[in-house]
Amino acid sequence: MNLTKVDKMGRTVIPSDIRKILNIKEGDYIEWTIENNKVIIRKKISIDKNLIKKRFEELRKKAPECFTEKEVEEDKWALEEWALAKLGLSE
Repeated sequence: MNLTKVDKMGRTVIPSDIRKILNIKEGDYIEWTIENNKVIIRKKISIDKNLIKKRFEELRKKAPECFTEKEVEEDKWALEEWALAKLGLSE
């Protein structure tokens, strides 16, 4: 168990063994959430949205025509945003 102290500004130190396990480096963002009266801390992963969009295009090219023939630009955007949100990658 790790124990840290909170200073008067509300700051604390993430213990080095936890930083190593989560690969937390200087400048990284940390997400704080509360679930069932417990604090959950996660490293925020940076996402290259262009890479994701490129992968969507690759998948569309391989998809059967029945899944792509009626695609409208608005639907395409909504699907990408929905998929990013489901993966926890939207901002």
